[in-house]
Amino acid sequence: MFIVAAVFIVIAVVLFIISGRPFLISETAAARSSNGATAGTPHPYVHKLVRGIGVVSLLLGLGLGFASATFTQSAGEADVLVDWTGNIVGSTTTTGLHFRAPWDDVTTFNIRNQQVVYVGNSQDEPDNTGGKANGPDVTVQDKDGVTDHIDIALRYSINPSSVIAIYKSFKNEDGFKTTFIEQDVRSAVRTAPNQFTTLQLLTKRSAVETAIQSQIEKHWAGSGVTIDSVSMQEVRPPANVVASYASAQQAQINVTTQKNNLAAAQVSAQQQVVQAQAQAKANDLLSASLSPQILQNKYLDALKAGTVYVVPSGSTPFIQTK
Repeated sequence: MFIVAAVFIVIAVVLFIISGRPFLISETAAARSSNGATAGTPHPYVHKLVRGIGVVSLLLGLGLGFASATFTQSAGEADVLVDWTGNIVGSTTTTGLHFRAPWDDVTTFNIRNQQVVYVGNSQDEPDNTGGKANGPDVTVQDKDGVTDHIDIALRYSINPSSVIAIYKSFKNEDGFKTTFIEQDVRSAVRTAPNQFTTLQLLTKRSAVETAIQSQIEKHWAGSGVTIDSVSMQEVRPPANVVASYASAQQAQINVTTQKNNLAAAQVSAQQQVVQAQAQAKANDLLSASLSPQILQNKYLDALKAGTVYVVPSGSTPFIQTK
């Protein structure tokens, strides 16, 4: 852009010089001229046209020159400035308008929170933000030797102070994401689950996510990249493993149900034993309390209450008394 701007400015200068020199017309042209110009006199319209083209060229040159000497930066960006020889001459994370040498190039890095998503069978699968996934799901082998497929999303951010080092190693953000971020994420997701069984992959996702994040953080130490979160969205073991796990889970539910029923029956039997023991103890206490005096008093109370049937010992007929 700087070279184009310089060319327009040079053209403008040349046109201004030319427009200051007289443009002579021939006698035949002068005879046909409607403004009375004669041979050997400057033509006014040619001067105006040349000056107009010169003004336009100058404005274009100045505009392109200003654009090549400035750049704007938005929030969440870090820029690296490189001169025409390839030397890094600075970096900035300040928003707004910035000035630079016209021959310097600006490489921009996104320092906002970003994500890498691997899901489904291809890159055409949508991620959880409505965009496209970075690649298909990751195939892993767990501790049981079972091959599983994992959908995963990782969020990360770049430290602004590290953009120069990243530029030196990867030249631009696309190369950095492709050869560093994405490869390391897939590698960690393949190896970290090896220490977990199939059942643990399905039931202890938090522990698996922590193992993946720890492995990536160890590898990225000092790189200027911070991991914000690791989220396993889905784990897909083979169908026969899922069916076996479901059967085992149902069997465990049945065992638990039987244990609960047995415990309930034992509690009920214990309750009946306790009730029987209490009843027997009550009967014993009642029998012990029936002394001859108490029986005589109960007999007298019964006589006072109304009709009493007396059955003498060893006889069968009833004798009614009043």
